[in-house]
Amino acid sequence: MTVSPDTPVVLVPTTHPHTVCLALTGDLDYDNGDSVLHTARLALRDQQDARELRLDCRELRAVDSTGLSVLLQIHRLACRDGIGFHLDGIGPTLKRLLDITGTYEHLTTPRPDTSATEPSGEATSES
Repeated sequence: MTVSPDTPVVLVPTTHPHTVCLALTGDLDYDNGDSVLHTARLALRDQQDARELRLDCRELRAVDSTGLSVLLQIHRLACRDGIGFHLDGIGPTLKRLLDITGTYEHLTTPRPDTSATEPSGEATSES
């Protein structure tokens, strides 16, 4: 993928074969939200066997309402396709935005793995 210096998202190589990792840099806002969403869609489409999507937020400076919407849309895309979604390196500015908007838990709580759950009727109990 060719990336211009102003591109706010970069596909990061990973050693995990079923993981897509994107590094978000600079500001995630109205001016570049569509580009970030488009890049995430392409990355997931290009790696059809993806089981996990990681967004590295360490270099993310500011996020406006459009940027938050983009994060929610990417989360929705991943969940729709059964792909785990993770925000890595959440800084204080992003954490504050997610807390204020009530989206922190939604975007950071892992979904239960239905394949690892016990069949009903076989629940364990503590004695």
